[in-house]
Amino acid sequence: MLRKISTFSVLLLIAAGLTVSAPAQAAVKISNGVSCTKSGATTKVSTGTYKCAKNPTTSSTKLTWLSTDCLATGASYLKAKSNLPLIKVATDKTLAELDAEIVLQQKALATALADIEGYKAKIAAINVKLTPLKADVANAAKLAPTIKAYEGAIKNYETAITTKTRVTSISGTITRSISRIETSRKQAVAAYTGAQADVVDGLEMTKLICTKGF
Repeated sequence: MLRKISTFSVLLLIAAGLTVSAPAQAAVKISNGVSCTKSGATTKVSTGTYKCAKNPTTSSTKLTWLSTDCLATGASYLKAKSNLPLIKVATDKTLAELDAEIVLQQKALATALADIEGYKAKIAAINVKLTPLKADVANAAKLAPTIKAYEGAIKNYETAITTKTRVTSISGTITRSISRIETSRKQAVAAYTGAQADVVDGLEMTKLICTKGF
């Protein structure tokens, strides 16, 4: 009788042991990519805090546990990605405006340079007329007013050339303006290129932090 009771007790203990150990074996280790059912649910484990959500790096609607670091990095990536088209539009608008301004400044530069050449040509034409007048010593008194007028015209053209040269030189206002606009253009392109790189880097970083099993 005692042997039967002892055997029965052992069976009960074994059964109890199976009952206790089964849930422990069935417990799921929480990590990135592990399926979950309640969106927004959170849980804390030794490795950190996890939330039940959709993976920001994929188009899948499947709910999985994701670390808060994964979700934070993913949110930054998604924000950068959504802003990129807006940055593109703004950049294109800025570049169009800068390009138009460069064209205007280049036209102004070309006009100023053409004016300089025109003034030089007029000075040369006046000198053609002025040289023989100055050589006519016999009629110097009579020709003096004409000579003075020609010399005055030459002086005016020379002043105009100086003024135009001042704005078309390497350090001139028109040239500096074109240089500043071109610098602004490069900066706008660089800013958009940087925004593109941020999206690419953000995706790679998110994928790394959201790696399944982490």
